[in-house]
Amino acid sequence: MTDMARQLLQELMGEFQDSGKKYTDADVCKDHLVDFCPNQQFINTKADLGSCDLIHDDKLREAYQKSNDKGRLGYEDAFYNRLQRLSHDLQRKVRRALERITIEGDEQLVNPHKEEKEERAIILDVRIKQALQQVLELGESGKVDEALSIFNHTERLKGDLVALKKRIDHVNPMFKSEKKLEVCDVCGAFLVPNDASKRLDAHKEGKQHQGYMRIQTALEEYKSRGGYVRESRGDDDRRGYNGGGRRRYDGGNHKSRSRTRSRSPVHNRDRKRGYDD
Repeated sequence: MTDMARQLLQELMGEFQDSGKKYTDADVCKDHLVDFCPNQQFINTKADLGSCDLIHDDKLREAYQKSNDKGRLGYEDAFYNRLQRLSHDLQRKVRRALERITIEGDEQLVNPHKEEKEERAIILDVRIKQALQQVLELGESGKVDEALSIFNHTERLKGDLVALKKRIDHVNPMFKSEKKLEVCDVCGAFLVPNDASKRLDAHKEGKQHQGYMRIQTALEEYKSRGGYVRESRGDDDRRGYNGGGRRRYDGGNHKSRSRTRSRSPVHNRDRKRGYDD
């Protein structure tokens, strides 16, 4: 079953039956309780974060939002810190994309597969030299017909080498016409300037673009309310996952086990509520 189908099934079944779960249960997605699960925003896109096999139950979210536990279990801190990491990852992606688009154009975009063609040219050149040496040896041995046959084959190889060298210097037509790419500052995707409005609209309405917009909007609203998020260290957001695609929720606390005894009474109370696994 695909992630999208699983999500749809959960939504449909949730309307007719009680899951029997509590929002503090370990297999309930805490990001979904706070607002939304980032993993579900990018399913089947280039920014796919992997599947989240935790429970996404709107009734549990409603119960959590109305409870006295809201804002006291650390779910919000973990959620917005994670959004901040995703935002920083996107900013790095945008910077890298902008670096690729220079005045001269990035080598891989201007001339894709250039290194591969250069390597083939080197190999072909070696084959030609070996064939010519063989022609010389056959000629000295008096095997004129064989030498002539290999010589003709060598001439064909030389023609192939000339054609290959021309392709090595071939420039991508997109850059030959000076039609440079642009980078979407919302999702980091490459865009073609002055592209058809329908394509730009389709891009803006796409899942990846909308997903990053939702992340940025949530962060901005949270910060406008005085919320604080930790600065990202640039770690991959997938570090919060373990085997089987199931996300390990740690409430944003990455302290080692050796320091668990020094937790505050508030944290201990949260643990009793099922916050820690």
